[in-house]
Amino acid sequence: MDVNQNVGERLKALRSRYGLSQRKLADKAGLTHGTVSHIERDKISPSIGTLRQILDAIPMTLSDFFADQGERDTDFFYTRDDLLEVGSGGVSLLQIGKNLNGLPLQILLERYPPGAETASTPYRCRSGEEGGFVIEGEIELTIDGRTRVLKANEGYLFPSHLAHKMRNTGQVDCVIVSACTPPA
Repeated sequence: MDVNQNVGERLKALRSRYGLSQRKLADKAGLTHGTVSHIERDKISPSIGTLRQILDAIPMTLSDFFADQGERDTDFFYTRDDLLEVGSGGVSLLQIGKNLNGLPLQILLERYPPGAETASTPYRCRSGEEGGFVIEGEIELTIDGRTRVLKANEGYLFPSHLAHKMRNTGQVDCVIVSACTPPA
């Protein structure tokens, strides 16, 4: 699945469903009207952080934004076809299960091409924890103003309400297996 598939179309439908103008949503999210407009028209692909800012203003999780709105999966095993792409802005975030509604945990296979980042400035999530394990490459992780480059076989764990962002400063893709609770 394309990491930018239907982001603009989905956002426009969601905004309309909640009766919000582009300006109202932009104000609630702390963004410019132009940013929301460009995302809805697929003129720009939002970073993970920007999309989370927008969805927090509704409120909705990334997982719910990209999920099929049918019933939640009841299976315990998942093939590649059962994974849901919830990334944007060039970052791939493959989620186990297509609908996490009512579940307390989100597990992701993350892929960051060289130079890719979750956001240009650190962002916060409402609550919960995030943790991950670097499988390949390296990632620069900034949490609460502290920055460190993590390499393969290193990991992280932190409260999601702390300002954070990730950026691949290496020359190869960075691959991470991560989990967060509640689903982002």
